[in-house]
Amino acid sequence: MNLNCIIKKITTIVLGAFCFISLFSCNSSAELRRDELIYNNNFATGDLTEIDGGAIMTFNNQKVLGNYNNDGFTVHLNNIGSHDYIYISFDLYLHDSWDGNFNNIEPDQPDSWFIELRPDIESYPTIPFNIWESTFSNSVCNEIYCLRQSYPDIFPSENKPRLGSATQLPGLCSLANNNDGTSMYKIEKGFEHSGNALLIRFYDKLYQPNAVDEKCDESWSMGNLKIRVITFE
Repeated sequence: MNLNCIIKKITTIVLGAFCFISLFSCNSSAELRRDELIYNNNFATGDLTEIDGGAIMTFNNQKVLGNYNNDGFTVHLNNIGSHDYIYISFDLYLHDSWDGNFNNIEPDQPDSWFIELRPDIESYPTIPFNIWESTFSNSVCNEIYCLRQSYPDIFPSENKPRLGSATQLPGLCSLANNNDGTSMYKIEKGFEHSGNALLIRFYDKLYQPNAVDEKCDESWSMGNLKIRVITFE
């Protein structure tokens, strides 16, 4: 079954504190056998039981994981049972002066953000990591100046800054006085995955050669992390 076809059929409806996900197979002969929410954390209680590298802060009056700069955290889940796909959704906050694909400084490097889905090494030692990489930009875009980003596509695609963002919020540090210093994205991604254990790494690689305080210059945080396992017959 084609993963892209399945993910396109995933519809998310958020009503208050409840999230319902309906999945419809692209192939009528394949039936949904399992669709289970195995992880749901808005970090309000400070629970970091399954997380390595977790730190909780308050942003926009909400508890979030963060803030990170050239760093990240890892989610470990065990005994998750048989499945074919992993579906991940979360709110991603990009704080302050993210520069997207190009920093206009030689040698140039992007401001990238990653999801790294590692296989169950014990059961599948030869399967490579599944890595999703995109870039984000909080810059202005006009006829003279435009630092483009990859999102919602993978790097090195080029799109306008902030494309796909759900809302703009005040910056966290260097752009704290700017009402649009933070861009928030509601991200949903699906991956093929099997095995009884799951390891997901969320992290960034930022390029800031002229920053006096790198974490104040650019950082990110995350809220409302949900993970589902999906199985079709």
